[in-house]
Amino acid sequence: MDNATLQRLIAIPEVAKRYASDLSDLDAEHIPWERAPEFKAIMRTSQSEYDRVWAARELAQWGDDEGYDFLESYVCDRPASEEVLMPHRLHGYDDTNTQILRSAMRYWARKYDAGLGDLARKRIFKLISRIVTLSNTSSFEISGMFWLIKEEGFTEYLPLLKEHLAAIIKNPTLHHWKVADCAHFLMQYDPDFVTKTMAAHGKTLADFPNR
Repeated sequence: MDNATLQRLIAIPEVAKRYASDLSDLDAEHIPWERAPEFKAIMRTSQSEYDRVWAARELAQWGDDEGYDFLESYVCDRPASEEVLMPHRLHGYDDTNTQILRSAMRYWARKYDAGLGDLARKRIFKLISRIVTLSNTSSFEISGMFWLIKEEGFTEYLPLLKEHLAAIIKNPTLHHWKVADCAHFLMQYDPDFVTKTMAAHGKTLADFPNR
């Protein structure tokens, strides 16, 4: 995608410039839906995988079902890959799934605001579950989803987070801050599980100070 097209597509509508820093921040009434066909054309036909995923993320963050469907298929219907599509800005590992996770949560929030929160809650479970599972053996982080449990009561993810902690504690060098984040979070819900899981690998919570 050429830069002129990109800048046109991501431009904040004049009415929203006082509060929004990017398109995902827009109030529902300020979303430029007239751009959606162009985003969808990029998502469906672009030769660039990066651009296809980017366009789908933007659409999903507006609550668009087709954009969300693309992301779910992208994550759930293909083998795990070590390709670095969207690199982490500091550490360079692939951060694509973290970005997609954020888009999925914003998709739910849009649907919630539209009175469709319960349906969207069920819908995002497959995608978020797959991302958590992939994070068990990859560097990217998932701590951004913890608010779904703490603030929204999505306790259906707690078993997955327990599996996540049990997996990443096996490689604390790779997953150090992820171990700390997950362990301290789960202490609020099942401290006995956290203590026993860490002890099984010769560790305690003190080995992973909360950041």
